[in-house]
Amino acid sequence: DTRVMLLTRGTQTAASLASHSLSDAAHGSVWGLARVVRLEHAASSTQSLDVTCSAATALQASPFTEAELVWSTHTCLASRLRVCITVPTPLTFVSGCYTVTGGLGGLGLRAATLLVAHGIMRVLLASRSGSVVRDGQGLAAQLQALSACADVVACDSAEPSDTVALVGQGHPLSGVLHAAGVGDKGLLARLEAHRVHWMFGPKSYGAWHLHAATVFVPGGSHILFSSVGSALGNVGQASYAAANAFLDSHALSRCSRGLSTCSVQWPLVTGAGMGAAAFAKTIDREASIAGMASISLEQYSNCLDKQLTPYNMVAVRMAHRFSVHEVLKDLSDVS
Repeated sequence: DTRVMLLTRGTQTAASLASHSLSDAAHGSVWGLARVVRLEHAASSTQSLDVTCSAATALQASPFTEAELVWSTHTCLASRLRVCITVPTPLTFVSGCYTVTGGLGGLGLRAATLLVAHGIMRVLLASRSGSVVRDGQGLAAQLQALSACADVVACDSAEPSDTVALVGQGHPLSGVLHAAGVGDKGLLARLEAHRVHWMFGPKSYGAWHLHAATVFVPGGSHILFSSVGSALGNVGQASYAAANAFLDSHALSRCSRGLSTCSVQWPLVTGAGMGAAAFAKTIDREASIAGMASISLEQYSNCLDKQLTPYNMVAVRMAHRFSVHEVLKDLSDVS
């Protein structure tokens, strides 16, 4: 019957500048962690509260029937998933350079191909190793096809000096697609600090370093590659959910300052990246893995295509099918 309450400030809404500082977004990772706690330790009632008012008031007045609440002044808000309806607008790209971190992975290369198809003449593909490391996905061939427009840069986004050097090569900068990241698994009971640090490096620290390096660069929208594991949680994915939840709160924080940003919570993508490895041993490549959503590589491309228009940006979006039944089927905890 343990009751756990996790308090944060200014991480869950694109609130006014006066209500929180930019660094508050760092605590958004706690919300991703809490979603996994609720799955792995269901007997412990765990609630996440984000407060910009008196914490004492929020603690006393919060109904415990809601797992996640935001208190803004004296208004209490509960989290809900909503279908996001976007009004179609023609894709228009300004001249310049797009930077893709994790650019030599399956998702990064597909994103670069999409940019080139829309007429972008220079794309920087940033990769920690500076070379294609995954076999069997045709990545080397994709890179060769992009050779006229894409340059490969060895860059560890977890290192601020690497990120500054990367941004310096891409002026005028038109946009950043932050797809860098690693996978991890393990129950909370065995979670170790050094593995959390390793997980946060390319994804969370990388997003922050990119922000710091580009905040004074004119233009340049940021598309952050988050995960449905951030919003829905998944057993054994605490560190992964936490790292991606930071991207979501970071996007909200940037949007509150008028910086064009969207954090897209991607599911597994069959045929690319982590999704290719996850589905490699299944007979039906489109089959769902319990508690984990999946979309095809073509669906990923179509969805990303819509995010590339700055006017269509919403701070946090989940890429998923519209059917409520399909959403429920992919939840670890349907309740």
